[in-house]
Amino acid sequence: MAMIYFEDLNAGDSWTSGDLTVDADEMLVYSRANDPWPIHVDPEVAAKSPFGGLIASGGYTITLMYRLFHDIANRPDRKWVFLGGFDWHVKFPEPVRSGDRLHARITILEKRASSKPGRGIIKSRTEVINDRGGVALSLEVASMLATRP
Repeated sequence: MAMIYFEDLNAGDSWTSGDLTVDADEMLVYSRANDPWPIHVDPEVAAKSPFGGLIASGGYTITLMYRLFHDIANRPDRKWVFLGGFDWHVKFPEPVRSGDRLHARITILEKRASSKPGRGIIKSRTEVINDRGGVALSLEVASMLATRP
């Protein structure tokens, strides 16, 4: 298995995940347990909202982003030596709905050495894109990766 260290990533590098389809039951279970606003759990109320129907909560959309991210960075054949993310800047330009087919695109924007040994910092953009070509989530985040031993 290839280990991907800080030194292996460069500004401009980009990857695209496989697809996943948003499951209506899973979306509702998540929202009922974690974010039970009517636009996420009540079809009648949601139908009368500006969204015209149920939409996924932001938390569930982030969960889906994590799944798609792991399809890129945490695979059986390669693993990023990821130490954590911080300084999140997240946007939800379009709602996620059950049945949407989503994929993620990750792009490295910049990188720099950390002041602490054994790690480097990358700034990346992750976009979750629906089957209509719309961006449902955009995240710019600073993350730490281990440097090559």
